[in-house]
Amino acid sequence: MAKIPFINKHGFVEYPFLHDTRKESNWWFFNLLEDYLKRRSKQKHGHSYTREHMDEDMMQFLAQTNLKFFVLLPSGMGMEFKLVGKYETPELIHLEEPVAFVTETFGGGKFKCNIYHNGTFAGTNNYKAHGDPKWIEIKEDDLTG
Repeated sequence: MAKIPFINKHGFVEYPFLHDTRKESNWWFFNLLEDYLKRRSKQKHGHSYTREHMDEDMMQFLAQTNLKFFVLLPSGMGMEFKLVGKYETPELIHLEEPVAFVTETFGGGKFKCNIYHNGTFAGTNNYKAHGDPKWIEIKEDDLTG
């Protein structure tokens, strides 16, 4: 599906779905799960799947997902990922803007958000927040959700 980028109220470029009439508070979950939803819809409905198939599927399993936030720290020639937050999706479903949440909760820096469905990695997205870092690394007990 094609996406049209726009600049949000925080000055960051975002990519919502084209022709999305909902504009509800959980639009960013669709962006996190887009590839996962395509794969599931293709397996279930074949190559003739539609956007409606993807929407229905997501609404059926969204409550069973959870999110992990990592801070991205430069380390030599690569990046180090430190876990800074774990949330059940129903805790964050009300959010209109993930960047604002990241800025308020973790402060400034580069962050990665992974979403898991019943322990299976389902999608990821990176966010950049401005300000002073205020995140605290937490212990990772389960890598798959």
